[in-house]
Amino acid sequence: MEHHRHLGGYFHAISNALSQRMQQSCEALGLTSTQSVFLHHIWYREHILQQPTHAKDLESFFEIKHSTVSGVLQRMEAAGFLTLQASDTDRRCKTIHLTELAEATHAKAEQHIQEMEDLLLQGMSDTDVAEFRRLLKQVSGNLGIFCRHPAVYPPKEDINP
Repeated sequence: MEHHRHLGGYFHAISNALSQRMQQSCEALGLTSTQSVFLHHIWYREHILQQPTHAKDLESFFEIKHSTVSGVLQRMEAAGFLTLQASDTDRRCKTIHLTELAEATHAKAEQHIQEMEDLLLQGMSDTDVAEFRRLLKQVSGNLGIFCRHPAVYPPKEDINP
């Protein structure tokens, strides 16, 4: 009789391996994993949604405190990834702008993500990949998790205003 490993063990092992590889990738790019996620979110808003990003947007989306967002943004600004400029409409609010360094770093991060996905999906047909994605969405939904992670944002044309 075949022994079946509990599914949680697979998810745990996969999550650990992905987190470890993401951390290594971020370090190679000069970012922390939080900074990487912020970078992608700001890039997505700027390039796909064509909307400015403010600290409040990050606080709301990631459901974290202003002090946390402020500290991460200050470190990213000091490292040359972004600039903070007073908003045209509200001087108390600062608009976040990505620098050329951030744009180049984002492109490298996207390449790292694609390489990781290629590894994860190695040996799967297009049909397998589509079914795998469908099943992941179903499992997430079963757990009440509706992924808002920047890496799985829909393309602009799929967004319902």
